[in-house]
Amino acid sequence: MGDAISGKLLKNIFRYASCILGNRQLSRIAVVEALKAQGINGGSSRFELYRLVNEAAVSSAPLAEVRFSGGCGIGTELLKLPHQRRQIVALRAVMGFSYGDVGEIMGMTEAAVRRAYVSSLLEMRAKPAVLIIEDEAMIALDLQKIIKTLGLSVAGIAKNREEALRIVGLSHPKLIVADYRLRDETGIDVVNAIREQIHADVIYITAHPEAVTEQLGAASEVVLSKPFNARALVAAVQSKLAA
Repeated sequence: MGDAISGKLLKNIFRYASCILGNRQLSRIAVVEALKAQGINGGSSRFELYRLVNEAAVSSAPLAEVRFSGGCGIGTELLKLPHQRRQIVALRAVMGFSYGDVGEIMGMTEAAVRRAYVSSLLEMRAKPAVLIIEDEAMIALDLQKIIKTLGLSVAGIAKNREEALRIVGLSHPKLIVADYRLRDETGIDVVNAIREQIHADVIYITAHPEAVTEQLGAASEVVLSKPFNARALVAAVQSKLAA
């Protein structure tokens, strides 16, 4: 790996730590411990820091719930997996490593990695999950809180198309709650991209419900006014999941 660690590698390492720990503070601690260990032990493998982060993460404090500003947006279902399988899913699905590379990092055969990865995805998809697409942190957390009061799983919170598609690849949400006005595109654009992969019902939240309803045309999506009413959201979620 060499003595110098690139900014890109550090960013990726922190992103990975955030995925398996679900909390920025714990992730920083794990990355710092990994960097210290590498400085002491050396190591030339390009995967050395990932292995050291895994070791540091095992000894970290109890997991904190994924928050909008931390983690990789996947949600609490990933954190419910046993530690090793959580690492495998994060390395494969989020970081994009091949099965062989994941095996090298984890000290496992490629076949064992494949089995663990597939079983983990099946477990994560066992419950009806809701994907939240919202780029305003406080609103996203409010939506998450309301959805969880219904006993539902939140697949994750996405701020944009890239994050949404990554979450969809892991959890196959049954329902999407999407803000219409995102930073770079509309919620409808993101949902259309998602529907190229899976089918999911959608609830849109917008400050301009009439315009969005007109744009959707004959589509059967629910459109709620923003700021949204919690009771209206609960009723819409229950109606969609019962359909």
